[in-house]
Amino acid sequence: MLFNYNTLKVILDTSTRSIKVFLNRPEDNNRLNIEMLFELEGLASWLTSHLEVNSVVISSETDEFCSGFDLNELKIMSDEKRYKYLARFQRVIQSYKALPQTIICDLRNGASSMGIELALAADIRLINKKGQLNFNFLKEAWVPMCGGISLLAELVGKSNAWQWVLSSKKVEADRLINSGFVLDYSDSCDELMKTISEQSPVARIQAKRAFYDTVHKQFDESIHFDTACAQASMKTDDWRLENEDSEEFTAARDFSTNVKTNYTNTPHM
Repeated sequence: MLFNYNTLKVILDTSTRSIKVFLNRPEDNNRLNIEMLFELEGLASWLTSHLEVNSVVISSETDEFCSGFDLNELKIMSDEKRYKYLARFQRVIQSYKALPQTIICDLRNGASSMGIELALAADIRLINKKGQLNFNFLKEAWVPMCGGISLLAELVGKSNAWQWVLSSKKVEADRLINSGFVLDYSDSCDELMKTISEQSPVARIQAKRAFYDTVHKQFDESIHFDTACAQASMKTDDWRLENEDSEEFTAARDFSTNVKTNYTNTPHM
């Protein structure tokens, strides 16, 4: 067997020289854990040396693509291990954006929280017309740290990104399609894979590189600020609370008294 993963299911499509990758943690709504990040990173490494692969579809066999981090796993990690985990998440996003293959994300009926950031690793995103994305980062006490602010704003406009994140909105498919963030299911994965397989490989790779070069410098610069803000917010431990509507969140006034210490003493990702 070419691929032997526990949290991913990988299928080769020889007719289009493509692969389909299914997040395979249905018992936990495909939440991201350390094993899945390792396996996604390992697959990205394999793809860098297999230019004969034209496209990669990342999807799920369940209705929801990904519902964010596995908080039960994060809660038992040390601070140092948790920051390394989040750094790996950032590397996974960046590595897929830099791959020579065209990356397609099939969001199925939707995603939430950091699952949306994982979708930002793709070049093309699809969603069911009845689907929606739940921008509930702040309800879960997470600050987007892998493009969910800077790259999202580049893709859909600052106004949309600003409103979606700060309002914790559930954004319906029609609006997502109109913003240009996703395509609808009329462009099926199989059709896209076939179309991509008919392209000149060199032209395709160079076109993706050109698009990547237009955003990666700004993305690399802004992600440091995103990371600092995310790290500072994590010091409150609000993300550990189970109830999204909890009144137990740390008061902003209390946090402001030690925010400088939080920035200074937080390990870099």
